[in-house]
Amino acid sequence: MTRISVNEGNDDEDKLFIHDRWNRILKLINSNTVTSIEKLSDALNVSQATIRRDLNRLDEIGELNRVRGGAIALKNSQDEHSATHSLLGQADHSESSITNVKAKRAIGEHAATLIDQGEAIILSGGTTTVELARAVNSQKLTVLTTSISILNALFGKPDIRIMITGGEVFQEQKIVLNPYGDSIIKKFAATKIFIGAQAITRQGVLQTDPLLVHYEQDLIDRAEQVIVLADSSKFDTRGSLSVCGLDRIDKVVTDDKISDQALAMLKENDIEVIKIAIN
Repeated sequence: MTRISVNEGNDDEDKLFIHDRWNRILKLINSNTVTSIEKLSDALNVSQATIRRDLNRLDEIGELNRVRGGAIALKNSQDEHSATHSLLGQADHSESSITNVKAKRAIGEHAATLIDQGEAIILSGGTTTVELARAVNSQKLTVLTTSISILNALFGKPDIRIMITGGEVFQEQKIVLNPYGDSIIKKFAATKIFIGAQAITRQGVLQTDPLLVHYEQDLIDRAEQVIVLADSSKFDTRGSLSVCGLDRIDKVVTDDKISDQALAMLKENDIEVIKIAIN
């Protein structure tokens, strides 16, 4: 199984450094003139080869315009990335929440029926997993989440024990990630994890931000079963960083507009596919 690396090395520090470096690149580039690879290399104290790879990735996920010798900022990109409270390539939560609403709600409601009494589960951040949280009954559960929206959706359900990861709040996506280690995740054992995706391809579940990828990989490692909640549009889009391969996914809950090609891809990898009819 091909895996798209999130870094030049394999350790956690490298993954976190990439997240910081990409944000610094986006602050440094200019929207009117080309910012050269040489200038970025000097400013960040990394090789020009590393900068080239970074610029290619950032261009791929729509964060800048890659040109010969360097890059040009997109309009307003410097304002958007003046702080690190947003994740690279990830849509604003409010924007995502009004896209494919019927499909997301139906997928979330069905996913809630896959949860058994007394389970310890993980709900990764995302608008479809929020719909799951809203639909889940007040049964005895332990839920670990990264999402403020999921936390809010579970309030008022007294039989559910809620645990949220500590760290930095990414306000646009309404999730909390910890770039500093020492996380509750390492101590949590879940029967199931429910996650969303930026895209699903033959490379697996894809996202666009290295810190998010690092975090979701840690979450997946703590679960016995991986259940992906993804409306059919996620099979027709792109991501650049692999969270996990198709071989790690147990089930996909999607809508009945999923293409025959995407369906065949999932079944070839022995993934149980649950299609929900959307009226």
